[in-house]
Amino acid sequence: MTASWTPYRFLADRMLGRLARYLRLLGYDVSYPEPCEDAGLVAMAMSEGRVLLTRDLGFLERIGPARGNPKVVILRSSVVTEQVAQLASEGWLDRPGPPRCASCNRLLEDIDLLEARHLVPPYTFSVHTRFLYCHGCNRVYWEGSHLERFRRRLRLQQ
Repeated sequence: MTASWTPYRFLADRMLGRLARYLRLLGYDVSYPEPCEDAGLVAMAMSEGRVLLTRDLGFLERIGPARGNPKVVILRSSVVTEQVAQLASEGWLDRPGPPRCASCNRLLEDIDLLEARHLVPPYTFSVHTRFLYCHGCNRVYWEGSHLERFRRRLRLQQ
């Protein structure tokens, strides 16, 4: 019997809010906690089995080489497309899951077209056939041009 592969789950520090939102929309489980000390981030990442993402170059020096520390990825760029490209090139973004809410990280669910009709602008409803809903924050999503432009930029950088 072979073990099933599970996508990486991430914890983004407070410098990476935009990255957290984009990764969620791309289908990755990304926790984005309130500001806290390094020890709190390490504890959260360890207890939830998450890879810690940061741009803080001194982070690894401060937490030390303690046994059992979580995996930590130091992102080199402040540009979100370059951050995603780095994660992809290093093998962290292998297989995404279903899309998640950019705000609260919950899985999005398909919503019936008739239900979506009164929740989205009329033009949006007229040009899209699939809508996703977040039960956590009551938001409706559709695959707009911004997500396609983001994916296109990622393909160009890889």
